Amino acid sequence: MEIWSVKMRKRFFLIIVFMCFTVFGLAANEAETTYRLLVLGDIHYTNQKYHPLPYPKKQRLINKYIGMWEKKSPELLSAAQRQIKSESIKGVLQLGDMTVGYCETELLHEQMFRYAFQTLKNYFPNVPLYTVIGNHDVRQGHSKSMEPVRKILLPRQAKELGRETLKNGNYCFCIGPDLFVAVDCFEKSEKVSDFLRKTLADHPKARYVFLLTHFPLFPAADRSPLTLIPHYPEIAAMLEKKRAFVLAAHTHQFSRITRSTKNGKITQIVFTSMGEDWHNSRIIRKFFGNSLSEKYNWDQYLKMTRKNLSSSKHGQALLEEFSEIESAGKYDGEFFSRKSGFAILNVSDRNIEVRIYLDDSGKPARILQLK
Repeated sequence: MEIWSVKMRKRFFLIIVFMCFTVFGLAANEAETTYRLLVLGDIHYTNQKYHPLPYPKKQRLINKYIGMWEKKSPELLSAAQRQIKSESIKGVLQLGDMTVGYCETELLHEQMFRYAFQTLKNYFPNVPLYTVIGNHDVRQGHSKSMEPVRKILLPRQAKELGRETLKNGNYCFCIGPDLFVAVDCFEKSEKVSDFLRKTLADHPKARYVFLLTHFPLFPAADRSPLTLIPHYPEIAAMLEKKRAFVLAAHTHQFSRITRSTKNGKITQIVFTSMGEDWHNSRIIRKFFGNSLSEKYNWDQYLKMTRKNLSSSKHGQALLEEFSEIESAGKYDGEFFSRKSGFAILNVSDRNIEVRIYLDDSGKPARILQLK
């Protein structure tokens, strides 16, 4: 007498086939949709040789940047290098102010750009480096100039993208099903908006959209709250219809801000990699409490910045927008740290995980789960 009937054998075979498809399907899906990125904010690279002549109005600040790069910044980048050795990454995002500027000549700023870019490539040689243009990157001596960016940064960024040239800092790339859009905050506003609109239209099925920018989309600083992406209302309107995340820098402080409207939600994360604590800790604690645990206090924030905002039509319009959306409970956010660091972005179908590491620590100070 057979122990297994024909019917039982068929059922067992079907179960095994189903399990194989499930296991291998999940493994393939995980490999296809999950990846990690290293994120750096401002690094303000410099060295004494780029400042051979005294710069009276800025010399004290320049000396602080030089001191930062003698020890703190290399320690921070070495910590990031150690971290990515234990987990593979798809690339490095550097969100502007790669250089400190303040050079006496354009030639010196070009040299500064060349060495700053190569320094990052030396730390992270086997993955693409994606950068955006920061306000310090366009500075040259006592005036502003884009020539060092055009001559040095854009050709190197084009090479990282596998392209021959870049006309400006507006570009896009995809990693798996996700779209990354870098915007040039120093290009004409209408060109930035047109570029973003066309890029989104060309990628209608993107799983997530990441906007890479130096200036934030939403105010996230206790000073200069109006330093935002040009045409920010129009850009926000385009992004809120997508599963959009804004990755920014400039404020020298980690923060998260989420804005929700009837059309959708945008989450902005701001990063800093300055290698120093650049803020008045007493003032930050007074307005925002413990930066690693307290919720962002919008009432206190608006009270603190209202004078600066109300002094211009732009600021008044922003205050009205804040009041309208905040009254419905649609703004939410928090500051994470006054210190410098880096972050690992872990992207999957389930969520976006952001792990923030401070200074040269090997353990995350904060882990964000964003959906």
